[in-house]
Amino acid sequence: MSLYIDKKYVNLVSTSLEKFKWKKVNLANCRCPICGDSETNKNKARGYFFGNTDSYFYKCHNCGISYNIYKFLEVVSPALFKEYCLEKFKDKNISFEETLDDEDVYTEFNKTTKYEMIEELPPDHVAIKFLLKRKIPENKWNRFGYTKKFGIFAKEFNSDYSNLLEDDERIIIPIFDENNQLIGVQGRSIGSVKPKYITLKANDKIRLTYGLDTINKSKTIYVVEGPIDSLFIPNSIAVLGLGNFLEIRNKLKNEDLVFILDNEPRSRNVANMMSQLISENENIVIFPNDIKQKDINDMVLNDYDVLDIINANTYSGARAVLAFNTWRKCHENFNR
Repeated sequence: MSLYIDKKYVNLVSTSLEKFKWKKVNLANCRCPICGDSETNKNKARGYFFGNTDSYFYKCHNCGISYNIYKFLEVVSPALFKEYCLEKFKDKNISFEETLDDEDVYTEFNKTTKYEMIEELPPDHVAIKFLLKRKIPENKWNRFGYTKKFGIFAKEFNSDYSNLLEDDERIIIPIFDENNQLIGVQGRSIGSVKPKYITLKANDKIRLTYGLDTINKSKTIYVVEGPIDSLFIPNSIAVLGLGNFLEIRNKLKNEDLVFILDNEPRSRNVANMMSQLISENENIVIFPNDIKQKDINDMVLNDYDVLDIINANTYSGARAVLAFNTWRKCHENFNR
């Protein structure tokens, strides 16, 4: 019955989703309404609904967002979300105002998977050279590891990851939850190997956030996309994907957050996400037009005082709307 209700609401919300199509009995495809999918190819559709034993889930292979149908409807269609909650939970003592997002989603995986700690490597090691080249502070090196065979490492971490190249040299970025439990790993290529980042999860249902184990919730928390960028800003976390910026409020409901998206004015996906955050009255950084670097690490490499720039260009409310419109107009004029 639960699966039937989930599929019913997938069909109901499908009328608002571009390129929606059922591929199989329990698999549907559409353009992602969270990130907008491809800017250049309007036929690209990388959002998928899939059903398991008793529930439906949504996953976008462009922005990386992963929701159960409950959360998807809450974000995309609040009206249908209320109807869904009333129907699904009418025979249970659950109010649709209650969150269902904090359920235990952990499954068995190897928390003792081994990798080499950076501190144990010789000074001329390729991983040390990478960290030095990116100007990553040495007091942050303890948050990195290294493996010469990422494919083997990934399979040991979670047996579901059995299709990766064994001889793939990568920097290891462990991801812990608020209780210091290892729940994910990101592997960053050292050379020109693609993809640059590969993210491993203990379970597909886990929504990874880097840095939750280190932040002070009583202070301002800076929210960026990538783990490496977060290391240059005090009290910072990384959401690991553009589509996850909106999701972080479910974990940090009352904290003072400042959102810092990559400085990509030509990206419609970035502009759309900025617009959504502004509409939610969040604090957001809008970089000055004379800064051309894409991300915080690139700004550090060009000797910018990143924290000063962030604090001087943080906006919310009407000021954010004005700054965003000015920023967008300047770049539209530049691109003509």
